[in-house]
Amino acid sequence: MMRRQPPRSRPPSSSGALPFVRVWACLVLGVFPLLFSCATNPVTGKRQLILMSQDAEKRIDKEAARQVAEQIGLVEDPALNAYIDELGQALARHSPRQDVRYSFHVVAMDEPNAFALPGGHIYVSRGLLVLSNSEPELANVLGHEIGHVAARHAAQRDTVMKAVNIMTVLGMIGAVVGGATASGTGGPVGNPGLYSYSRQQESEADVIGQDLAVKAGIDPMGMANFLQSLDAHARLEQGYTRRTGYFDTHPAARERAAEAATSAQVRRWTAKFSIAKTREAYLERISGLPIGSPASEGVVVDGRFLHADLGFALRFPPGWQIENMRAAVIGVAPRQEAAVMLELQGAGDDPRAAAMAYGEQHDVAFSLAQPVKAAGLDVFRARGLAPTPIGRALADISWIALEGQIFRLTGFAVRGSFGSYEGLFRSFPRSFRKLTEEERGKIDELRLQVVSALEGETLLELNERTANEWGLNQTAVTNQTPPDRLLRAGELIKIANRKPYRPSPAGEPPQNGAQ
Repeated sequence: MMRRQPPRSRPPSSSGALPFVRVWACLVLGVFPLLFSCATNPVTGKRQLILMSQDAEKRIDKEAARQVAEQIGLVEDPALNAYIDELGQALARHSPRQDVRYSFHVVAMDEPNAFALPGGHIYVSRGLLVLSNSEPELANVLGHEIGHVAARHAAQRDTVMKAVNIMTVLGMIGAVVGGATASGTGGPVGNPGLYSYSRQQESEADVIGQDLAVKAGIDPMGMANFLQSLDAHARLEQGYTRRTGYFDTHPAARERAAEAATSAQVRRWTAKFSIAKTREAYLERISGLPIGSPASEGVVVDGRFLHADLGFALRFPPGWQIENMRAAVIGVAPRQEAAVMLELQGAGDDPRAAAMAYGEQHDVAFSLAQPVKAAGLDVFRARGLAPTPIGRALADISWIALEGQIFRLTGFAVRGSFGSYEGLFRSFPRSFRKLTEEERGKIDELRLQVVSALEGETLLELNERTANEWGLNQTAVTNQTPPDRLLRAGELIKIANRKPYRPSPAGEPPQNGAQ
């Protein structure tokens, strides 16, 4: 409740209220210019509050694109990437926003996902392509992401967060001026919902995506079809732990699918553009994609981590959980108090020089530093306080030279636990060695394959006939078909088959989209 103001004829009190009033006034005057920093929305044509400049959008886009490439990785398949970009550019030509340069990429992510950066970088995941069934589906997804860029949704979200913080500060000070306590003001600062697109923004992006599809001459029903597949995929995975995917940032797919279907039915459109003119032609373009992590990133076989492209084998401690990430392979102890880590430091053939360079770069003073031999390879082993995923910690580090590359193997533990694992840390690098031809022959991977059904065949029968490693429900969802339907002769069905892995020749991109 506001306190009654004193009569104007009464002099200001010396109790301390005046400084707060001055602060309030200064803040309000400082905020007013921001409140009138409006920009015209390229989609609606209306003036709206935007606190993020276009230059800032471009800077954020550039830095985020670099992080995506480094931390997630891009699929290196020139033919596939050229196809995605050609399709995306056909839609982007009709975007209501033309002051950005749109580019389209495939990220090495297994979950069905798509996202856009504010400056025009647009990504679809490898998993999304595996789930898709037609070019119109993919086109509408790309159009949806173009919609986020065109409507400047990222800038709008940034403005909301800044405005919430500003108003919370003003509210706290206003409460003091009014005599209330700051703790009573509350406020939504830190609300996770503010950091995702709103339902309204998602719906707007759907509409823009379908608009772009119609203008390009592509079936807008592709939006509804793909959203239905996403909904079925999510329901299939309910009850199981999963990584962050498309549904976490694109909520309410079932409702959106219904809205998109209704919208598509009332839109008039003429088929004018297509690259893959049939479902068969589209499936040919995505056939061969890895399902799950490709073998080019390394695989675990009989307790050993094998890497065919880099030509080494390494045994992690039995019972430890192995996490194969883009920058490192980490093994974590059952009680999660220790870990071992494998990293590729870079080109070279002198482990000692590599250790000295690492120590200088990271300001690590080594003890017990000495050259050793392991499996006939040159090794330099040292101990020191080194940077690790848990911060600076006492670590046992070995540098190993193999085929012109330096590998770094690190063992570390939480405070007080290093001594319990000291012997294991010493033995871990000794299992690093060249890959044998027998081990190389054991390396395989799951890949997307397209097969033809027999007349009257069921999905279950097709699964058994083709050695499909997907279960019945997964096959049904991925192919947008009921699991008990009788198939037609020659009908194309996507399956997951295990194939031997063959490293690509030096200087060529990995096969069929592998990393």
